[in-house]
Amino acid sequence: MFSTPFISDLFAPFTGFKKVFLMVEKRDIAGALRGKTCYVLFSGGKDSLCALALVKEIGDEVGAPVRAVHVDTTVSLPENLEYVKDVCRRLNVPLDVVSPEEDFFSMAKRFGAPRFNARWCCYALKIKPIRDYLRSRPQGKIVADGIRRGESLKRREYEWIWYDRRHFKCFVIHPIIDWSEKQALDFLRKRGLPLNPLYRRFRRAAECWCGVFKTRRDFEVLRAHSPELFRKLLDVERSFRRGSFGKHFYLRDIEKQRMLDEFL
Repeated sequence: MFSTPFISDLFAPFTGFKKVFLMVEKRDIAGALRGKTCYVLFSGGKDSLCALALVKEIGDEVGAPVRAVHVDTTVSLPENLEYVKDVCRRLNVPLDVVSPEEDFFSMAKRFGAPRFNARWCCYALKIKPIRDYLRSRPQGKIVADGIRRGESLKRREYEWIWYDRRHFKCFVIHPIIDWSEKQALDFLRKRGLPLNPLYRRFRRAAECWCGVFKTRRDFEVLRAHSPELFRKLLDVERSFRRGSFGKHFYLRDIEKQRMLDEFL
């Protein structure tokens, strides 16, 4: 898993050169952790779970304390937090839960629905709470997450370790950046770690329902399985002067269709 070089040639036809990444090895991660406390960002998804379990194993070997940090975005399902707590107990990892000063629903009424080119939710709901938390922690810290290059074209160009001068003021590592989805699933299976039960409903951990990456189908499933959260989002959408949580649809249309189906 840690021996094959990864070559990113995405832009080679246009630039005439290839950017080469050597796959992150266990000893590299150990070197980054040694002498520091590692804070692993654990959303409840499978990739951040892999990162947490891997970092915990390596941290134990080199004597580096590991803590999990979960962001309660205030627009997630309670089952997700329950799962996060259960996994941390299984792994014997201390868990800290942080949240924004103002909940998503209040901010959405003021700022409108988040958009791809106006993702105010990412900073307000996630980055700022983590930043404030980390600034309260003592020096000698490092942050880890579950980012993988295979998730997007942009992430193919990420380095596995970098210093975040803007927000966290410490080094950040992506310990599973070179893993495929199959490698992540195999890792969890071999260690007997369960996937988040929400994957069965939503195909993802669903820790944030701000709407940016959600499809109509996602909201239809949310309406069926978690009507309380759906209605809270619907109430906020109704307060908008214009726009909706969906890219090309309104939540009110889903509600109308559901009511029609139930009537028929």
